Amino acid sequence: MLERATELIRCCKVPRLMTSIEEGPLDRSTFVQFLHVLEATLPAVFDLLAEHGTLLTGYDEYNEDDNVPFKAGLVLVIAEQYSEAGDARASGEDASHGEEYRTGTPALRNRIAQFCQGHELEHLLTDRGSDRVWRHLHDHYRRVLSASEWKHHPADVAGFVRLVELLYGPYPVSGAPPPQLDDDRAAYILSVGIMLVEFFEPAYQLLGLRLFCALLAPHHRPVMRRTNIHRVVYSNAKRLTNKCNQELFLEALWRCIYLYVELEEADRQDFTQWNTVDDIMEILLNGLTFQSKLSQSGIYLLYLLKMLALDLPDYLIDGLDEVQSIDRKCHLYEPVCEQLRQDCLGGFHNRRYYRWLHQIIELLPHEAVKCQGAARENGRYCHGVNLLFILVTFPVEPEALRPTHIRMQTSLVEFINVFKQYEQQQSAAAAKRSNASSDFVYNTKALVSISKTMLVFLTHLAPHYFPEHPAMATLGQQLANDYADCDSIMYNCMQSLIEKLR
Repeated sequence: MLERATELIRCCKVPRLMTSIEEGPLDRSTFVQFLHVLEATLPAVFDLLAEHGTLLTGYDEYNEDDNVPFKAGLVLVIAEQYSEAGDARASGEDASHGEEYRTGTPALRNRIAQFCQGHELEHLLTDRGSDRVWRHLHDHYRRVLSASEWKHHPADVAGFVRLVELLYGPYPVSGAPPPQLDDDRAAYILSVGIMLVEFFEPAYQLLGLRLFCALLAPHHRPVMRRTNIHRVVYSNAKRLTNKCNQELFLEALWRCIYLYVELEEADRQDFTQWNTVDDIMEILLNGLTFQSKLSQSGIYLLYLLKMLALDLPDYLIDGLDEVQSIDRKCHLYEPVCEQLRQDCLGGFHNRRYYRWLHQIIELLPHEAVKCQGAARENGRYCHGVNLLFILVTFPVEPEALRPTHIRMQTSLVEFINVFKQYEQQQSAAAAKRSNASSDFVYNTKALVSISKTMLVFLTHLAPHYFPEHPAMATLGQQLANDYADCDSIMYNCMQSLIEKLR
């Protein structure tokens, strides 16, 4: 029965492609015969597992090698066949890579998902006897993911990435401790990651970035520092900053870069010298300047905020992209905004922030233009206000602002004026429609209090940014005294101030 199960699981393994992925994209028609065999055979394997699970996947010290080929084959097949497309579709993304060779039968897909999510796969890789399974997997991947061979094994590439993430990623397995990431294994994962990011297709570059992110997980810091692998990861990731603008790719790239910065900066004491973080900030702000798509500028803004808050000790900011603090589209939640403001007021000073303050302010008018338009995309994410929130939140010492440049003052006034004017137009348009409200208006009343951010800026920071124009400070006080009529007061005062600045 064990021999039969082992033969069956071998039939479910995606075979070597005759043609390389370099010669063209994968096509589902190529895998028709394989899928026919898979969908007839894999259910039989699951039936045998249901009936004889302990014999097939258990550990028996007297016959410890007997079922290892079956267990290793099962791990390879599940890693290839498990699909994230359902999760991605639910969040509005495209994760179709690998769907060409995966089963389309809903019942079978559900059973595969249960195998992964119910920790059966995890047990195979971490329970007693798993070291022998790993030896099989290691030999297999060394053979099929060599420099001359990997382009014929796209399913093994995706399977390898999944297994590495499961065992070594930022959220390690919860049961038994996984195999230790030693220097040799880390170097091998790095070599596969570099092969993938150097390939021309973004789908494979993304898989390489996912391997890099797994290597840079916080619990691998001793290995990274000992081997300097983190520096090799960064040099390879940095080359991709101008390569691709797909949202999933951009997110993985900046997660990878941020994990590197966290690792590199963890023990830094002197923040006055120019260092890698400043190079990264330059890339980040340039990317934000020229990014016209709001959903992607949200990724840049998220990591801008995380970089600026890097020096806050023991703060929630480390998990800033988690659900409790910020959503993936860079909407800041008001309680977190307030907590961050209060913590920063307690004497947090980020000297790096001073270097980039002017460029952040110059981005404001671009962001004000991006949110204007009739499409849903335009009104969905009011990122300019997130930039203003950054100015309101991170304290700036007076010497960092004096003398305040006319260009900087003009950018601030232009943003506040244009934004409020456009908000008024959208509110008026939404009021005429009885059955629908404007996306823009909805977002201005949503997770970040936009009026509050502007009010805090004008009340507390206007004297620092506009030392020669007391009208700004007066405006802030007027707004605080008469909040109900703040829009008209703001607009009239801004108009006169623009004339003075000219």
